[in-house]
Amino acid sequence: MTPSEPPSIRTTVAQLDPVLGDVQANRETIEATLARARAHQSDLVVFPELFLTGYHIGDEPAQLTREATQALEAIREQTADIACVVGTPTLEDGEIYNSAVVLEDEAVKGTYHKTHLYADEHDIFTPGDRFPTIETSLGTLGVEICYDLEFPEVARALAVDGIDLLLTMSANMHPHAHDQQLYHGTRAIENSVPHVLCNRVGAERGVDFFGKSGIVDRRGQQVLGLGADVEETTSATIEMQPDRTHIHDYLEQRRPEIYDS
Repeated sequence: MTPSEPPSIRTTVAQLDPVLGDVQANRETIEATLARARAHQSDLVVFPELFLTGYHIGDEPAQLTREATQALEAIREQTADIACVVGTPTLEDGEIYNSAVVLEDEAVKGTYHKTHLYADEHDIFTPGDRFPTIETSLGTLGVEICYDLEFPEVARALAVDGIDLLLTMSANMHPHAHDQQLYHGTRAIENSVPHVLCNRVGAERGVDFFGKSGIVDRRGQQVLGLGADVEETTSATIEMQPDRTHIHDYLEQRRPEIYDS
């Protein structure tokens, strides 16, 4: 981080249940959440995977993606003094992606396309093929989406490229709560980077999403933990310049020249 960047980031985790197919309702929820977070002096708000549309968009992916694109324009105008990460389908060169869009200063700061698609997501989305780092006033952010969390290469690639904060947005379902908990802390400690995870809740077409979102510090210690199976929007402060004297410098001590890919 540069000296001008903040020593801490007040972060709101929006563990919510979107309305499948109702982009307008989900946009209004995002805007209301941003307003509340702003009133509580939050710097950053993280929403779940595909929050603008709901998860199962297979019946009308093109139409919902067009609606989501228009909704993002309206949400962007609400980010003059706060940053947010929104889960949404996006359209690029005729392909639909499962994306995370980072907004700040009424601008799109960056977009990440999910690289590891899960199950029948392959029938709708094109997989991304890169791990961009995203520059904001809060520092350099790295974003991954749900199933990406289970592949350590994603977070490691972002960490090697110098991120200050790792963000994971999810639509993770029962019975994978234990897996999520393990990966959440592990990705932080192995890369020495704080990790915010926002998972949705609610039931959608027979799938139950469990929540249990939270924040861990660079040692994998819990800073914020949200409940299971309940909508909850909660904030916590992430210390970005902690004492590093007792932290193993895994990134510096790597030996990539002997690793097989």
